[in-house]
Amino acid sequence: MNKILLLLRHGKSSWDDPNLSDSERPLNNRGKQNASTMGNFLKKENLVPDLIISSTAKRANKTATIIAKKSGYDKKILESNVLHGATTDDYIGVIRNINNDHEMVLLVGHNPTIEEVVERIIGERHIMRTCSLAHIDLSIDSWKKFDYGVKCELIGLIDAREL
Repeated sequence: MNKILLLLRHGKSSWDDPNLSDSERPLNNRGKQNASTMGNFLKKENLVPDLIISSTAKRANKTATIIAKKSGYDKKILESNVLHGATTDDYIGVIRNINNDHEMVLLVGHNPTIEEVVERIIGERHIMRTCSLAHIDLSIDSWKKFDYGVKCELIGLIDAREL
């Protein structure tokens, strides 16, 4: 059975407080609304993940929390400090360490890396605006077999602003 990887760029963050560190910046109102819209979309499209892994950055974690609530995801959201400031190789490590019981996994991360990861998986460059989702069907039966260049199909690129 194939694995489904959902890659999401966090929602729009607030720059209201210039004293906050990058990891402490919260979502702004549009970011919260877009995360809510994306969560509703996942529920409607029957794309509720078995596992959500989020960057530890406040804006990414809040995006993941809102999406979980709106989609009906009722498990713990795993936080990965690796996903904040990650390289594309860091994503390989995170993905390969996913428990194989999970068939559909959502990773919530940051640009520019999220765009680079999508490009390396599917071989095409796409712009990932805030709260954009890449839905990728991977032709692997184990997360441990994940690597860039595995046979896959881009099912869709969804931008919350277009829903």
